[in-house]
Amino acid sequence: MKLEAGQVTVVTGGASGIGRAMVDAFAARGLAVVLADVEQGALDAAVAEVAATGARAMGARIDVRRPEELEALAATVQAEFGRVDVLCNNAGVVTPRAPAWLQSHADWTWLVDVNLHGVANGIRAFVPAMVAAGRGHIVNTSSMAGLTTIPGGGNAAYSATKHAVVGLSETLRLDLSLVAPDIGVTVLCPGPVASRIHDAARNRPADLAAPEPAESLAPGAQSWMTLTRVSAEEVGAQVVTAVEEGLEYVVTHPDVLPLARGRAEHLLEELSDAVPGGTDPR
Repeated sequence: MKLEAGQVTVVTGGASGIGRAMVDAFAARGLAVVLADVEQGALDAAVAEVAATGARAMGARIDVRRPEELEALAATVQAEFGRVDVLCNNAGVVTPRAPAWLQSHADWTWLVDVNLHGVANGIRAFVPAMVAAGRGHIVNTSSMAGLTTIPGGGNAAYSATKHAVVGLSETLRLDLSLVAPDIGVTVLCPGPVASRIHDAARNRPADLAAPEPAESLAPGAQSWMTLTRVSAEEVGAQVVTAVEEGLEYVVTHPDVLPLARGRAEHLLEELSDAVPGGTDPR
């Protein structure tokens, strides 16, 4: 998809971290940007900063758990701009790492509602107009945790939501290929990136409060820290390239590929052993 002035992008979780980097990268290419975020103060500051660069920017306080809020935003964007060309379902949260049997129901509910339902809500709100127009691109933010197990373990709920976003994106791509083949779908699978996601509890709903451990309860959690880190700005640039080149996946870190390959190879080996008669399905 060729990016050019006059197009419009919508980014959820757009006030900080990877979302803000996406906003800046698209704005630098001349696109109007709509920033959706649950944190009002950060949103107001981000919109002012982007607008100061000369870009056309609009902000909306949105809780992606609420489908009606995204539907209202979609109607507003259509009324204001008459189009949406790039949709980035990026909002996400994480909870402190702990063994699966110690993660609370509240943790599961919050993670699923934001990380998975938030993406599905964005798709339902914005994609029908894109299908009607026969053009556009969708970027869904997953994680390296959607392709492999995060080293050290300790966040089954987060990993489950991120695997789900990969599966959702792959199925969405197939669905669109049948009715609107010019609409692209990219699933973004970042490794460690400087952002405020690990401070996500600042926006945690009061009705989903849960006690947080003083430190991680995952014995191997520190192994995460050995992975290469990249800046949010690098990821924003990678996303712009992915949209223009029609890439189906973005893996932001060199460390992720061998981990994902190892998981895939292990899966194939185990499936081969599971086939009746031991026949290799390949």
